[in-house]
Amino acid sequence: MTSAASSPRTPRPVALVVIDIVASILLLFFAASLALVVITTATAYQGLTAECGSGPFEGITCNGTVLGIVTIGMIVIAVLATFLAVGFVIVNLIRRRYTFYWPVGAIVIMIVATWIGSWIAGMIAP
Repeated sequence: MTSAASSPRTPRPVALVVIDIVASILLLFFAASLALVVITTATAYQGLTAECGSGPFEGITCNGTVLGIVTIGMIVIAVLATFLAVGFVIVNLIRRRYTFYWPVGAIVIMIVATWIGSWIAGMIAP
């Protein structure tokens, strides 16, 4: 009897390894470019409070603090998701595991963060 710890893993086919590496690299490039788009969008939101002026606005309309938190949050999420995706792809390549799902997860997180940030910025704009 052999234990599960001492039994060798069955190797993945070479074609799947090449496809996985190429897909991961392409998805990482897409994630990095999406991060730049998210950062550009977040910095564009900073100018919204300049258009507010002084007036009786209700709720969070023209709230610079909320807009600043949204801007910084979007930038941090985009940068962190991209760097974590790159790091986990490298680690999983070293461990010889599938890697394509890490950039996909980073892309989904950035899209959700951009959508939520845009929704909040839309509520702040008068």
